[in-house]
Amino acid sequence: MVDVTALGEVLIDFTPAGRSEGGIPLFAQNPGGAPANVLAALSRLGRRTAFIGKVGNDAFGTFLRKTLSETGIDTTGLGTARKAATTLAFVHLDESGERTFDFIRNPGADTLLSKQDIPDELVMECRIFHFGSLSLTHEPAASATIQAVSAAREAGALISFDPNLRLPLWETAEHAKAMIATGCTYANIVKISEEELEFLTGTTDLIRGTKQLLDTYGTDLILVTLAEKGCFIRRGESRLTVPGFVVDTIDTTGAGDAFLGSFLYRLLERDIEVSRLSEQELIAIGRFANAAGALATTRKGAIPSMPSLTEIGVLLPDMKASEYVEKYRPQYHFSPPSNWMNDPNGMVYYEGEYHLFYQHHPQSTIWGPMHWGHAVSTDLIHWQHLPVALAPDHNGMIFSGSAVVDAHDSSGFFDGGSGLVAIFTHHDTVQASETAADAGAGTTSRTRQRQSLAYSTDKGRTWTMYAGNPVLSDESIVDFRDPKVFWHAESSRWVMVLAAGDHVRFYTSPNLREWTFASEFGKTEGSHDGVWECPDLFELPVDGHPHERKWVLLVSIGDSPDCPEGSRTQYFVGDFNGESFSSDLADDEVIWMDEGRDNYAGVTWSDVPAEDGRRLLIGWMSNWKYANFTPTTSWRSAMTVPRVLTLKRTDEGIRLYQQPVQELSALREAPLGWSALAIGPDRPQTIDWEGKAFELEAEFELAGAAEFGLKLRKSGSEETVVGYDAALEKLFIDRTASGESAFSPAFAVRHDAALKPDGGRIKLHIFVDWSSVEVFAGGGRAVMSDLIFPDDASQGVELYAVEGQVKLISMKIYPLASIYSRQAVSAGQS
Repeated sequence: MVDVTALGEVLIDFTPAGRSEGGIPLFAQNPGGAPANVLAALSRLGRRTAFIGKVGNDAFGTFLRKTLSETGIDTTGLGTARKAATTLAFVHLDESGERTFDFIRNPGADTLLSKQDIPDELVMECRIFHFGSLSLTHEPAASATIQAVSAAREAGALISFDPNLRLPLWETAEHAKAMIATGCTYANIVKISEEELEFLTGTTDLIRGTKQLLDTYGTDLILVTLAEKGCFIRRGESRLTVPGFVVDTIDTTGAGDAFLGSFLYRLLERDIEVSRLSEQELIAIGRFANAAGALATTRKGAIPSMPSLTEIGVLLPDMKASEYVEKYRPQYHFSPPSNWMNDPNGMVYYEGEYHLFYQHHPQSTIWGPMHWGHAVSTDLIHWQHLPVALAPDHNGMIFSGSAVVDAHDSSGFFDGGSGLVAIFTHHDTVQASETAADAGAGTTSRTRQRQSLAYSTDKGRTWTMYAGNPVLSDESIVDFRDPKVFWHAESSRWVMVLAAGDHVRFYTSPNLREWTFASEFGKTEGSHDGVWECPDLFELPVDGHPHERKWVLLVSIGDSPDCPEGSRTQYFVGDFNGESFSSDLADDEVIWMDEGRDNYAGVTWSDVPAEDGRRLLIGWMSNWKYANFTPTTSWRSAMTVPRVLTLKRTDEGIRLYQQPVQELSALREAPLGWSALAIGPDRPQTIDWEGKAFELEAEFELAGAAEFGLKLRKSGSEETVVGYDAALEKLFIDRTASGESAFSPAFAVRHDAALKPDGGRIKLHIFVDWSSVEVFAGGGRAVMSDLIFPDDASQGVELYAVEGQVKLISMKIYPLASIYSRQAVSAGQS
């Protein structure tokens, strides 16, 4: 089902673009048309949209069709008129950015839309149907519009209407008023300007004018846009004025459409009737829409000006929990405000802030041209979202990498002071000559990956690309990426560990700008089920003893079609002398950091203060098997909870242990406790408590059961099982009935991890969020992280046992507060 279908005009806005040398005004071609603009705003925020209309059989029509498709709008309902040209509008801006229009539409292709041109499925299978008045100016489009609106309303869609008064396009003002009145009779929501309110009602008084519209047409909700002053919302007797935002306005062309699209976006997220929204919710939605409308005025054009959720979040001073309630949105895991996210990048601590950069596509919810998204935190839990830090340039996209504090200005970037330096992979495509055997066959393209630098003198808020980029390249290696850099005190120089296809390479540098090859590792060691990626190298004490230390090398393994597990992360324990790494493991020995399906590309924070002493890691909570297809809308992907890494000696050798950071305990609400329960096949224990975001600690004593554990996020048809197979001594997660899984055949599976009992007991520490479960067992020896997508109603907890009994020694459940409930998205603090 489509979220929003819009019917109406899509046209070319020619906006002012300076003057020629002779003083003649110049105009830039921009895609526009109010209904299409509203869809562009919604698509930018991740919603599924479809457009119905017509363009001419000309270059302008081709351009518009391509633009809508690239914006993510379904164009199956966009027809081509053979006997009319695409409508053109020339926009004139005054000094304040306000605009007037001159139209070329005699007739325009959009006016020739007929009833037969309208696909029934786009009308009958949408949640919101939106239209404007300009498709009502002429036949056959007017009759086609009324028929489509009537059918959509009868099918249960919410109807949104924007009069969008453009008097030059109407035969008479009386005709315009009559047809706009017809549109209002069908609408649940009407968005109008102050000028349009006066045109329809004869008054500029917001209260009297909107009351007249409500009484005349029975509209559920009226939105009056007030430019920089904000908006006025009328629903029944509720009258709400929501203040706007002051920005540097350039062009107001797309402001009203950005406002309406963003308003509809928030309505869709709540998925309830307009009449059931509280006044506080209406105000919150209005503020969000005002921010979107204001941001649209800071760029020229309409469709190109639509803001992302990230940009809106930066402008809003205090986005609250009510702004982050999309289905499956985690409530205490880091997720991007909007669009695509994958690998964590550049984690560094500097002057009281933890920086988290991440692979980000700011225009889509699927992987695409990579940027570095950016957020900071003072506690690893509450995050302040900042603007994109690094964007593609002439050297290519911004792939993964790291960041360090250059405390003594070894790079020369900081005039003797200190600052942050990011070291990352530039990825581009270049033309390469064919081999000699194919001489004469022309050229072919190939990918190229090189390492580059950027630096910041203002605590990471702005970044300057180093003029000498790239600083390291080897074009004989295709996969040459993801540099992790750290200062090696013993040799007094920087060390880089870099993924190189089927192994890692080590480089050294005195200044971050000039790098010398030192050694390589891994061609015959570990798993080679996929390409090696995102390495990290660090030293840890063994069992906490400061004089016994080992180095840990993390290497993530990309997805291979032959491996059902998909992408995951292995690690090696060994020694590093400043130039080369040697592993204590046998060459064919493989140890996985996390035995779940959804912890990938995890790396650790640099420059954590010595007095803290922790090695802190965070991972991308997804899997390349299905990362592009998980069932979220405006955003995609989250990070794991931050973890503390330690090394402990075990019977199998020295192994990595993980524990969630202590800071998470600040989210705990009053606990619920149970103890001394006997669980058997005929005695499952349903817990008298429900929740979607919580922490659970449980200790079981083996008493003969072949299998036992917990069923989480349980309902009549759904459950995620965290269990233990006593015979095989394996912990497992079974998400075969966890909820939505049709997006990938690789998702609904059961998988396990080795775990021996400790004194005949099994201890589990579990974190459940709206779309994930993370299990730390045996004190952090076995760790499993999995995505789940249950229905909101699946909130139960049940204890179970199979073929025998198990004794629950104790269990505590801590409901966890949302990280957004403390106005922390922008505050960055609890």
